[in-house]
Amino acid sequence: MRPLILLTGLPGTGKTTTASKLLEKLEDYILIDQNKVRREYGMKRMPKTQEEVLRKIDRMTLKTLLENKGVIFESVNRYSFRRHQIYGISSGCGKKVLTIETICSEELSKKRIKERTKNDGFISDPRSTRVYDKLKISWEDILEYDYKYPGEDHVSYIQFNTTPGEQEIKRIVEGYSMKNFIGKVERILLNNVT
Repeated sequence: MRPLILLTGLPGTGKTTTASKLLEKLEDYILIDQNKVRREYGMKRMPKTQEEVLRKIDRMTLKTLLENKGVIFESVNRYSFRRHQIYGISSGCGKKVLTIETICSEELSKKRIKERTKNDGFISDPRSTRVYDKLKISWEDILEYDYKYPGEDHVSYIQFNTTPGEQEIKRIVEGYSMKNFIGKVERILLNNVT
């Protein structure tokens, strides 16, 4: 079983580090990073619409899942409608989803953002905390929005607090037959892998 892993969270909460840990330890998984796909399209700033990028991500996700490989999809994923699009692709392939929301304090997120390298290929400064402030305002809570209506029984949801010394995973929604996989992910992220 290789469920799709949907990594979501505000900037600076540890999505990239989390993705790296999972990619290193999980067999037959690939990473789809929305920012990397944007760079491939030559986008230097966030466009008003990203339809071309999103459809490419959808096709990559579908192709990989149909090849019976796992996908780790990393992006802020702040809108429920976008998360539901990914849930639908997985469901259509007969795959389950583990949504991992990375969290930490706003203070720590902004500290991490300020410590990023200066040039990441985009025009906007990756060290600007204004992006965090903007995205925080438009964030749609996963539990409130994604489970509002029936049909997401193939989607599990955990929160991963990435604060050093306080790392913790909270199982919010544990879908049918996902207990073992979630346990494996917990061991990887909490560095208890043998």
